[in-house]
Amino acid sequence: MDILNQLAVALGFATLAGLNLYMTVFITGISIRMDWVQLSSQYEQLSILGSDAVLVASGIFFALEFFSDKIPWVDSLWDGLHTLIRPIGGGLLAIQTLGTTDPAFDVIIGLLAGGTTLVSHSFKAGTRLIVNASPEPVTNVLVSTAENVAVAGGLALMAWNPLVAAVVFIAFLSFALYVTPRMFRRSKAFFWLLWNKLGAGFRRADASGENRLYARLSSDDDLALAASLGGGLVEPLWTAPVLVAKAKGHRVISSCTFGKIVAVEESPGVVHFVGRRFWRSFHCPIPLEGLTITQEPRFLSEDVVLYSRDGGRKLVLKLHAGQRAYAQRIVEGLLELGNGAAARPVSAGKTERPTASLVEVEAEVVG
Repeated sequence: MDILNQLAVALGFATLAGLNLYMTVFITGISIRMDWVQLSSQYEQLSILGSDAVLVASGIFFALEFFSDKIPWVDSLWDGLHTLIRPIGGGLLAIQTLGTTDPAFDVIIGLLAGGTTLVSHSFKAGTRLIVNASPEPVTNVLVSTAENVAVAGGLALMAWNPLVAAVVFIAFLSFALYVTPRMFRRSKAFFWLLWNKLGAGFRRADASGENRLYARLSSDDDLALAASLGGGLVEPLWTAPVLVAKAKGHRVISSCTFGKIVAVEESPGVVHFVGRRFWRSFHCPIPLEGLTITQEPRFLSEDVVLYSRDGGRKLVLKLHAGQRAYAQRIVEGLLELGNGAAARPVSAGKTERPTASLVEVEAEVVG
């Protein structure tokens, strides 16, 4: 039972170090120094955390993190600087928790604990990137305060019952592993849209080529598409790079995924999406039958939305700001692919839906 408790405490230190390393060390050291917790023999090496040098150093850095964590973008810069520091600190805390062991075992525990710290650190960093996308600073203060409360609560739970704390930490780490990649994809998509929005005023539209749809695929995309279509020769009619913001009813496609939609002569009534996941290209066919297609201008993007009226399917394809005519051309291309008819011109500020047996199209052009 003692070894299980030690492993649970090591797991707790590694997890909490990813959220706030200095607070974890400082509160633990103060608790030991003030005799708020009594260290049993198996934890005697943690007494070093109550020394003057460790308390002063951790207290100073905790104060710096306490304030920097509540300033928009400064918190993300601080997280970036601690991408290596926190996993190393979490690994050292875990090794100290287990006391004197075999050096090889220390290395294994250090690696496992460092990886655990990196998971919780990545969750925190991803959360901060999403929070920093909001224009107000109140959210940063609330999130930072919640993290501080979580660290203090986690340490208290470890002191009360390490095994119960371990269950809570494992549940949190599982959630973090599931959510963190999605948060980073969302942040990447937001910054891509924002960067192109800021640069839209400096770009010149090339009427002769910017709004044309090209039949171009990379070798990996071509192989992924050809494999899904039986391995034969694939002749794209046109392709368009897009960002998938939402993919309801298409489980193969994750939200905030970059890729291309591809129209293929061999697949009338179907548009194909080719993207990358885990450094490999993947493919998803999107039948157009029963879908309504709209063009929706947004502040940061031009959206092409494909949805069914029963709410079962919805696909939101984003282009960056300034590509309104290109988005309209994609709508027209989808219409031609779906029912062989080109979209009719739409007057400025009005919406018109051409008659279509396979695809209904609503194209709205503003300005």
